[in-house]
Amino acid sequence: MATTNETDLVCGCQVQVDRSGVGHCWVNVAADDLPEIVRLEIEGEIIDGGREEGEIVGSNGLHYRW
Repeated sequence: MATTNETDLVCGCQVQVDRSGVGHCWVNVAADDLPEIVRLEIEGEIIDGGREEGEIVGSNGLHYRW
């Protein structure tokens, strides 16, 4: 079983990306593996939205959730 390092998290949340584009293939993605602009978008949603969990479509067109 893989462990999650604190550096893999975005604002303390594990982020997942949908590789299928239709919500059928969610996989964990490390913070360092996210495009910087998408990481900033997700950080903004978490911090400004005050959400412990949520979902967005990043500016790169991929669906992300945390």
